[in-house]
Amino acid sequence: MKQIGQHAVVIGASMGGLLAARALADFYAEVTVLERDTLPLTDVPRKGVPQGRHAHGLLARGRSVIEAFFPGWTDEVVAGGGARGDIVKDVRWIGHGVTIKSAPSDLIGLLASRPVLEGHVRRRLLALPNVRAMKTARCRD
Repeated sequence: MKQIGQHAVVIGASMGGLLAARALADFYAEVTVLERDTLPLTDVPRKGVPQGRHAHGLLARGRSVIEAFFPGWTDEVVAGGGARGDIVKDVRWIGHGVTIKSAPSDLIGLLASRPVLEGHVRRRLLALPNVRAMKTARCRD
């Protein structure tokens, strides 16, 4: 891809920040992700993530976008405790008191804890040669 800049900086190593950094890595010589939390080596909740202890689900499109950025990512998350499923066939959808009929589809989602999803993205991102993360100091209000 065509390089459009020398250095990009992303503030925050949440899922949004990590995926923004991945997109930028294709176009910048260097990408730095700044994060105030210490990034854990294992898949544990981080202090700065409000829903860090909740189960999370990725709908089909979100999972496929991450998979395109990091081929094999879905299988890694499943191996780390996640569950893959057809979000039309495997989920009971109810609208206005009516259960919608389940049927097989190509809409494959992914269930896992937030730390598992984020940890697998973070490790794959930081393995790229032009991406690094830095811890920042907290600002005083």
